[in-house]
Amino acid sequence: MKPVIDFHAHVFPDRIAAGALSSLAEHSGEYQPCTDATVAGLLASMDRAGIALSVVANIATRPTQTESILRFSLEIRSDRILPLVSFHPENSLKEVERLLAKSREAGLNGVKLHPMYQEFAIDENRMFPYYECIRDAEGFVLFHTGFDIAFPGNTQADVERVVRIAQRLPELRIVATHTGGWRQWDRVQVFADCPNVYTDISMTLTEMNDDAFVNLLRPFGEDRVLFGSDSPWTDQREMVARVRNLPISENLRDKILSENARRFLGILDPAGPCPEDEQRQPA
Repeated sequence: MKPVIDFHAHVFPDRIAAGALSSLAEHSGEYQPCTDATVAGLLASMDRAGIALSVVANIATRPTQTESILRFSLEIRSDRILPLVSFHPENSLKEVERLLAKSREAGLNGVKLHPMYQEFAIDENRMFPYYECIRDAEGFVLFHTGFDIAFPGNTQADVERVVRIAQRLPELRIVATHTGGWRQWDRVQVFADCPNVYTDISMTLTEMNDDAFVNLLRPFGEDRVLFGSDSPWTDQREMVARVRNLPISENLRDKILSENARRFLGILDPAGPCPEDEQRQPA
């Protein structure tokens, strides 16, 4: 059985994990934490689920957090944890350029951005110079896309906004979370003609039956779908089991759980472990 990669998980520094998780859980509705949101808690969850590597998404909710998130990312990075850095729209372009240079040197090539928590619309003109920096650094951006349970009715991360970026910057690799856009699944057909847009499947299998989910994958084909749990907000073991039981081919199942992510991240051997030196290759 090939090693599983979870392309969407979250952790916090140990000293703030309990408080951060408690605060977020007040607005997470039926989605309640399945781990304590520490690195140790995530690793224990990964062991239960048979997950070899988790991509950890960090979010800078203030411009002063950019450097501390980079330090945290370097601290927790291992052969099983691959962190994403983040910046805030109020950071200067020079600050972002420096961040991307430092992170790329360390082998961290991904950026996480969340329009609601960071107070920007995905397709705002002011954001394009930052996206161009990510593209030029040969990185990728993972966006929260669609609605958000904590921000009812907010449209800052609408799927159509992602398409505008993908079309304007076709060389920028984009991961649109939650199978295109959370609870905007009737609109994700717009991604069919966006070969630079990938998706992770986090918090989608919890919202629909298997047949509806499989139909939802069609705009992305077989090669642009990545497994994601959004841990701690769903249970990794349960989500892996759901994918293993989907009415799809074994080939597609392997692509979703492992192969697509390994190719996207530049991890060369699809059947082997995830050694740190492979992770550090440019994505």
